[in-house]
Amino acid sequence: MNTGFALLPSVCLGFLAAPLSSRLTARSGPYLPMAGALLLGSAGFLGWLTAGPDTPYPVLLFALMATGLATPVTVVAATVAIMEASPADKAGVASAVFNVSRQVGSAMGVALFGTLLGATGGMISGLHASAVIAAVAFLLASVLAATTGRRADAAQSR
Repeated sequence: MNTGFALLPSVCLGFLAAPLSSRLTARSGPYLPMAGALLLGSAGFLGWLTAGPDTPYPVLLFALMATGLATPVTVVAATVAIMEASPADKAGVASAVFNVSRQVGSAMGVALFGTLLGATGGMISGLHASAVIAAVAFLLASVLAATTGRRADAAQSR
């Protein structure tokens, strides 16, 4: 039960972020919110490097809130980007492929986390290794989203 309460800020921000992300993405297009959310998520995962057996809970709040906010914003924006990039008659297939890929990625992330826990010899070292991998992946994805967004904007202005 304590774990559930500890994760509450992350979950609550996720519930708040999804509808706001839809409005933001509709106003600015998918790439800017996606790049920003991925950058925030990268910072949030780096915040997990402060986690240890004696870390006070308030120190972890930034990491919880940043990752809780980043994920739904990224998912909404990525869904819009996929739908915009696919032909109208293939939108259902594009959406299905995106959602399957997202689920497979989540399952692989959980498996990788478990593997790192076993390979590094402890919960904290496994958590820290996973946080670094996630932060780097989110940072690279942020750069990719920003680059793709600039290309999409340039193509539309022609």
